[in-house]
Amino acid sequence: MGLKKYLYNTSKADTCLNIASVSMICDENPEKNLIKMTNTIEDIKANHSHVELIVFGETIHGWFFNHDKTAEYHHNIAENISGKTTQLMSELAKKNNVYICFGINEKEENRFYNSQVLVDTKGDVTAVHRKTKMREKFFTPGEVLVTIAKIKDVKTGIVICYDVQAKEVNKVLRKSNLDLIIHSLADDKDPREFGIGYLARSYDAWIVNANRYGEEGGHYWNGWITVTNPMGEICAKGKEKEQYLYYEIEIVKQNFIKRSFRKMYVRTARVVHVIKNIDMALTTVFDRFKVKKSNNE
Repeated sequence: MGLKKYLYNTSKADTCLNIASVSMICDENPEKNLIKMTNTIEDIKANHSHVELIVFGETIHGWFFNHDKTAEYHHNIAENISGKTTQLMSELAKKNNVYICFGINEKEENRFYNSQVLVDTKGDVTAVHRKTKMREKFFTPGEVLVTIAKIKDVKTGIVICYDVQAKEVNKVLRKSNLDLIIHSLADDKDPREFGIGYLARSYDAWIVNANRYGEEGGHYWNGWITVTNPMGEICAKGKEKEQYLYYEIEIVKQNFIKRSFRKMYVRTARVVHVIKNIDMALTTVFDRFKVKKSNNE
């Protein structure tokens, strides 16, 4: 038995969860996106009858970028959590006996949020996470750094896109002893897979990314999606097309000694990853500083 298999032996998994992560071409018209989401869910279920969780990306019921009218556009398509998109996803979750996690522009009174919603197999909304670190001033920041929910008996944290780079979010993710992290995205690139390689080695959990793909109002999204395991390995990936990844994540409960040894091994691999990609690491730090400065202005 190799060292990696010894440190995380999935043949002795305590829990499994069959997931599908979607990279979707979005239309400017939310109605068309709801049709596509419906067709995608039913297609996944038809081809993978054991699927238990389907994840869509950030604000997936519309475009993320709409040239010079982005703020007006997002406000126009915003919905209450009890609105049309959530109602439809709830019906589909119940019909297909699957958890569904999806991003919407949420409206609550006069406030607008970038939110990720989780509905269970009964069609009930079990979690709503609001993005906290906003580059877009037309969204109100959420107050909860990481929303934690149970999917079956899998302890799951939900975080949206750029939030994952914030120190305070990092701290919560590390200390929450999560089995799975749902990381929804509207992200257009990850050169040399630096970002996902770093994140995969950071949180001692499975990570599932969902994204968008294609041209939107003058902006191109390359649609990268991944599934990574607690050893920091990319188990499944895809980009440059509309698609979904289907994968069975296998969760292994470990004693304190083996888990500590594994975490030390993975953290060492993270340092090596950063050194190999030092130019990307410095770019990330600089970009994070610019966003922090912008948020404080």
